[in-house]
Amino acid sequence: MALIELRAIWYVVCTMGLPIPDEPEDVKSFIRDVRSRLGPEKNIDWDNLAVWAFNRLPKYLWSVWKEDLKAHGVTWQKFLKILRFHTLDMVDWALYDKLEWQDLIKRILSTIERAT
Repeated sequence: MALIELRAIWYVVCTMGLPIPDEPEDVKSFIRDVRSRLGPEKNIDWDNLAVWAFNRLPKYLWSVWKEDLKAHGVTWQKFLKILRFHTLDMVDWALYDKLEWQDLIKRILSTIERAT
């Protein structure tokens, strides 16, 4: 990872005080399992449904950031709205390995920062 990118991640984390959580391999595996049960054909609707199934990823992130987000006026509902902007990023991370975990989180944190 480039030094500039690391500094960008550090800046985003430090301004809001939110840590980059450990990558939830169990959540990723769950999303992939859900997607495989929806059928083998490429379908963006099924991809989106899989990443939002049972709100597994949002629940994980909320469990890590809940107190800090609430302190900045971010409710569960607002958090879900923020994450909705990153559905395709979540698909790229969970289903296609086109996005690294740190990059997904960096994008989400950037949106949270703009929304608060």
